[in-house]
Amino acid sequence: SVVRRAPAEPPPAHPPLSRHRNAEGGSTKRTGAGAGGGATDDSTVRALVAKREQARFSRDFDAADRLREQLAKLGVTLDDQAKTWRAADGRSGSITQVNVSEVHAQKAAKSGAASLDDAEINRLVREREQARYTGDYKTADRLRDQLERHGVSLDVKEAKWLAADGRWGQIPPVNISAAH
Repeated sequence: SVVRRAPAEPPPAHPPLSRHRNAEGGSTKRTGAGAGGGATDDSTVRALVAKREQARFSRDFDAADRLREQLAKLGVTLDDQAKTWRAADGRSGSITQVNVSEVHAQKAAKSGAASLDDAEINRLVREREQARYTGDYKTADRLRDQLERHGVSLDVKEAKWLAADGRWGQIPPVNISAAH
């Protein structure tokens, strides 16, 4: 026969917590009762974490340390090796890598680089994509650098370009017949 024992601790008096996953693999705001640190929503935490990563990439370690302390006050701990953050209430998410192209483009824009019009940006982006498709990475890198010098960053994962002044556009698919 099977003997069942009562649990050592009674179940919690508060309602169960629910957690929903978002597209980045982190959790969204939890509902229900929670421990301290739950007052800050995930978008705020992700923004602070991204800002800290940007500071670390730029080797501004004082700013990175201040942001880490600010996150700690919100009940968020960072694991730089595992590239994750965790809030005191159990929420968590990944620490995303810095977009190097964006950093270079922002630096160029801050130094007063001349901006390009949309037609010129789209022409350079199309040329770069054709060069990448045909394996001409030297040309692709040169075109990317040219765009960055004019304050335009590329996000190939999202297939878009972003100008420092806020304009953006899609990176079009490669025209296979023109690539050969």
